[in-house]
Amino acid sequence: MNIAGALKRLLRQPWLFTAFVGLCGGLAMLALYVLQPVALQRLDLRIYDALLPLRRQSEPSPVPLVIDIDEESLARYGQWPWPRYLVADLVDRLAQNGAASIGLDIMFAEPDRTSPASMREGLYRDRGVTLEIVGLPSFLTDFDTLLAASVRAAPLVLGAFARYAGEPYSGPLPQPPAMIARGGKDAPPFDAYLQSAAGAVLPLPELFAEAPVGFVNVSPDADGLVRQVPLLLRLGDAVYPSLALQALMRALGTDALRLYTGPDGLFSVAAGEFKIPVSREGYMLVPFQGGRHTYRYISAAKVLDGSAKRADIDGCIAFVGTSAPGLADIRATPFDRVMPGVEVHAAAMDAMISGNFVQSPSWGPGAQALIIAFVTCASTLAFGFAGPRVYVPSSLALMGATVVASRQLFMGGLFLSPLYGLLTTLLCGGLLLSVRFWQEEKQKIVLRRAFSRYVSPEVVKRISKRQGDLLAGENRELSILFTDIRGFTSLSESLSPQDVVQLLNRYFTPMTAIVRSRQGTLDKFIGDALMAFWNAPLDVPGHPALAVDAALSMQEQLEALNGEIEASFGIRLAMGAGIHTGQAYVGNMGSDDLINYTLIGDNVNLASRLEGLCKRYGAPVVVSGDTREGCGDAFAFVHLDVLRVKGKTKPVSIYWPMRPGTDAIFQVAMPQWSAARALYEKGDFAKAAAGFAALAKRYPAVRLFGLYHERSLMLAQNPPVQWDGIWTMEGK
Repeated sequence: MNIAGALKRLLRQPWLFTAFVGLCGGLAMLALYVLQPVALQRLDLRIYDALLPLRRQSEPSPVPLVIDIDEESLARYGQWPWPRYLVADLVDRLAQNGAASIGLDIMFAEPDRTSPASMREGLYRDRGVTLEIVGLPSFLTDFDTLLAASVRAAPLVLGAFARYAGEPYSGPLPQPPAMIARGGKDAPPFDAYLQSAAGAVLPLPELFAEAPVGFVNVSPDADGLVRQVPLLLRLGDAVYPSLALQALMRALGTDALRLYTGPDGLFSVAAGEFKIPVSREGYMLVPFQGGRHTYRYISAAKVLDGSAKRADIDGCIAFVGTSAPGLADIRATPFDRVMPGVEVHAAAMDAMISGNFVQSPSWGPGAQALIIAFVTCASTLAFGFAGPRVYVPSSLALMGATVVASRQLFMGGLFLSPLYGLLTTLLCGGLLLSVRFWQEEKQKIVLRRAFSRYVSPEVVKRISKRQGDLLAGENRELSILFTDIRGFTSLSESLSPQDVVQLLNRYFTPMTAIVRSRQGTLDKFIGDALMAFWNAPLDVPGHPALAVDAALSMQEQLEALNGEIEASFGIRLAMGAGIHTGQAYVGNMGSDDLINYTLIGDNVNLASRLEGLCKRYGAPVVVSGDTREGCGDAFAFVHLDVLRVKGKTKPVSIYWPMRPGTDAIFQVAMPQWSAARALYEKGDFAKAAAGFAALAKRYPAVRLFGLYHERSLMLAQNPPVQWDGIWTMEGK
């Protein structure tokens, strides 16, 4: 069969070619669903995260409780690891306070080296010193034996960690719980698809001989976030539960699990009356209820010193772990990128006892294939054969139906991602509209060739009226930015002209990129100065905040750039930036043969003058009050001054903008600064000078305080006849 000939015949039949393109789009989407590229997996996970709040309960379960080895505990009882007699005391107190079960999210894989017996052995081995301890009770000679006694007496679960790579484990194994399989004759063994561990970090044999073991492993997804945990995993020939599941069993007083299997493998695990849906690999999706501290925390220090109330512990399932950053048990979850790992087990426990589950149904792949097929057909009809008026309603209907269906299923505990339905609409719609556009362009080419016989090609190609309007002159509100390198003339005297050009190129390249990335328009370079503006030729919502963000980012970029500049040229650069928001005339200006899109007006001059004030006030960025008002709460601002400016009828307030969290000095000094400013504005210059002097002495690096101190002394010596708190700006 001649493929080229078949394609030509296909192209001659527009309707047939359109249907063929729609079919190709659907088949491509089916292939993507089967292949599951990493980028789409991550997008799918983001959709799951967006739906997750739908499973949020009004209140988290009070049963899970985190016993936190926090900074307070470490400060009071010493750095980790603690002597195991302390851990034994912690276990004893939790049991005495009525904890239903205790899960240790802690490894005890090695003997306690702080035990007297271990210390005696180590000193003799390493130093040849025989240590004699007199008067020590025999039960305190080995802390591991002491902990084992506490473990035996408490409803406790020991933590273990599975390794999925490395040498196979050959040591003794803990006793696994009993597994009762429930399934039909055609069902595979419940452990057929379970994750197998090559090895494990297990507690000491003398400990796991006294209590069951639960694995603390979590399962981060492709984007590094934890959304599921393995409830079951295989080690050797045995199957072990997770820490949370084993803690639930311990609280229920059962040592057996019921495992339900179907034709596709394991689908549910039951402990007592609680039935938990899982994947055939044994994973449970955890519907997190929030970020860190969603569940109750009690400091381990309070448990140890007896200040924790029995009512707060009685009947709870306590997970002992740490939130201390230095101990590195931190997990990223959909709600919190720095959640203590121990709280993941609490969230899993909440889901198990409240029955708040999310699962991916076994029929999900078949349903996704049907969705892709249906959306392909509907998209082909809407985008391939209907008129333009149908495009938007059809897109909204198809995408909306997909999202609403997925949302309703999620509220019922089933996750069927809307991603592939949405992508099918976009892919098929895009392909079909591209085909129609291509077909229409072919027709336009024919028309252009025909009209070119009667009018010039230049007329046919003339730019549209709208494009002309974009560059037409007009008065509009703009945010205007000027920057200037401090002392550049003197700095450049030590450089050759070629080095000066290279230096400016290296400096301007990242600065212009910052302006453009924040929707700004670069006007011109004036030596070492830069001029840019926002809100022209197109409207830019929030342009004052974008201009301020650009100026702050330029300062931050210069800090990083100075290392390279110093290495290459032996100098460091400092920059000032001034921003004003106001009306200006903007458009094409120049001669008939040479024009430039720029702006003019008194507000342009004011922005330039504000830049010149940076050095005087010791502020890297100075903005006007109009710009500050346009930024809202996006930044922190320090009120620098109120100025009487030549050419302006109204005084101009100026501010120093900072990113939130970087204004620590002013947060501390603000009360004293405000008090001194109030005295200054009232005309009590002597007292104001004293206040500014104290600030300048405490913060000598802040030029602003010294400036006001000098100004207040001058005004105190020569008081103005009429003082209204406004400083007259002279010069630039």
